[in-house]
Amino acid sequence: MSFPRIVKRPAHAAAILVFPAFAAGLLFFSGVTNYWDTGLYDLCIKARVLYGNETQSRLVAPIDINDVSIEALSEQLDTREAFTNVLDVLSQSNSSVALDFLFRYAKKDDGAFIDSIYNSKDSVLAAAAVEEQIAELNPLYRELTEAERRMLRMHTWHINVIKKGKIPRAATFLLPFPELGEAGKQVAHINMDPDPDGVYRRVHLLYEWEDGFLPSMPLAAAVLYYGVPAESIILKAGSYLAIPFSEEEIIRIPIDEYGRMFIPYTESWKDDKKRIPFHVIAGAKNDAVLFDTVFSSLNNRIAFISEINANQKDFGSTSFERLYPLSGVHIEVLSGILNGFEKRAFIGITSPVFKLITILLFIVIAFIINKKVKKDLNFHFCHLTVLLLFSVLTFIRWQYAAVFPWYSLPVVLMIFLWTGAFLARLNVHRREQLLLRNALSRYFPHALAERIMRERKTDFIPAYKELTILFSDISGFTKWSSDKNPEHVHGFLNEYLECMADIIFTHGGTVDKFMGDGIIAFFGDPFEMHNHSEQCLKAAAAMQEKIRLLAEKWKSASDIDLKVRIGVNTGKVIVGNLGSKTRIEYTVIGSDVNLAQRMESNAPPGGILVTAAVWEKVRGKFTFSGKQFVTVKGYSEPIEAYLLEV
Repeated sequence: MSFPRIVKRPAHAAAILVFPAFAAGLLFFSGVTNYWDTGLYDLCIKARVLYGNETQSRLVAPIDINDVSIEALSEQLDTREAFTNVLDVLSQSNSSVALDFLFRYAKKDDGAFIDSIYNSKDSVLAAAAVEEQIAELNPLYRELTEAERRMLRMHTWHINVIKKGKIPRAATFLLPFPELGEAGKQVAHINMDPDPDGVYRRVHLLYEWEDGFLPSMPLAAAVLYYGVPAESIILKAGSYLAIPFSEEEIIRIPIDEYGRMFIPYTESWKDDKKRIPFHVIAGAKNDAVLFDTVFSSLNNRIAFISEINANQKDFGSTSFERLYPLSGVHIEVLSGILNGFEKRAFIGITSPVFKLITILLFIVIAFIINKKVKKDLNFHFCHLTVLLLFSVLTFIRWQYAAVFPWYSLPVVLMIFLWTGAFLARLNVHRREQLLLRNALSRYFPHALAERIMRERKTDFIPAYKELTILFSDISGFTKWSSDKNPEHVHGFLNEYLECMADIIFTHGGTVDKFMGDGIIAFFGDPFEMHNHSEQCLKAAAAMQEKIRLLAEKWKSASDIDLKVRIGVNTGKVIVGNLGSKTRIEYTVIGSDVNLAQRMESNAPPGGILVTAAVWEKVRGKFTFSGKQFVTVKGYSEPIEAYLLEV
């Protein structure tokens, strides 16, 4: 079934736009849509890690102080001799070094360790940033000493800031002791915070301090490895952090307003076979054969050294693994930056412009569908197609560009717009059904009107068929009503016509129209009626009987001698919706309709005059007073007629 266009009314506009937008807005501001998007993102990351082709950069060499290393080098780790040996091996292997440890306090034999840091290629030391609001709440965080400030200023980046956004500002730091910090090429923060659900999805690349920024350890290691001056790095919070590896080669790391990037996971920890035990590198210091092996495997790479042991104190949850070493997060970030020129190296962030255009486009499309598409099936199909196309677009953006799936809000909005428009359509349909039912009830008996509605037979295309037509007219009505009060005449006619229509409907007839005191009705349409002539005469007889009862009432009340003439004819007529574009009527036309009217005008007051065609169909079932011939206009010969006895 088709619907007309939604009428432009405030209620409909609210149903179509205001309520859906309000409901979608509630879900957005409550965080529900973001929660759904995060769940979808977790599924995408899990599929990427478990089934994707992305791999960690070969330039990264994860070196773990694991349980075996701790057991083998326990005393050397405590004195930092093992670190000195490892750094010497890495220095000879031309490896850059990132140490994921907070060496906050100096030890008496740290001279060799400090020298090894100084001689290491591009060594990055760890620090922990303490944000201003945290430092204010916890008095245990002390202010930096002047030596620490001097050392930290050596490592602060002064980058090209286009938009600073909401980059967090550090009040203080947990730093390596000053002598060690001054020996290193870069001090970088190792801060990581999980999302509210405890899952690690994003990391801060920068912390603001004084008039500059302290980078994260992975960012610092990559920038040092490629020899990029910090001054050439461009920050546009909410968009990207640009690193020019050369004049032609610039990578743009997608970041949010807080300077966070999504962690570009590629491998699960349990399946990572490339991690190198710390004690193996330490053993190469005094083993020429082992040194050659280490040299070939670590030459010109970035050695990322961290501790991973059975205590699992530096583990967290990811989208694909419940226990994942936090050092592995740094490695994945470093790997993503080093792979920056490859497709899907970073997780993209949907821009606000794209979001706004998508929302507006969905609203416009929903209105176009609602306005242009009339059939329900097509209406639903169009909305479903839009959702499927957007789903495919979201999948393509993830599959080929690794863009975070911003999906739930536009889909929820479209579903609400879809639902709101459909409810508005249902409301209009209901109103039209009521109007149509009321209109049909004026022409058809209640049961017949219900059948028309049920079977949706509302087109009434003109057809040529045999019907029985009834005309009735009150004798002397014009003269009687000429000097009466209009309200009095109106009340009389309403009661009279209602009574007559009820009788016609009771016998299955259709009221064509009321013409003043006159009635035109027909039997046999819109549904077939094999005995339409018989039903018509029964209705006519019942009408005269009712009129005699009404005559007694209205004689005393209005001084009218109520008598009605009725004429009936059966024949082939055209029946259906006829008229113009602006006005249409369900009516009958044809010469046999005219003949029924002639029978009425020649019938005696209170009588029912029928044609021979009617008499032929019902003879033996009714009593007639005998044959007579009537001269009527438009016929050259007299017309055979019969007077029904009632």
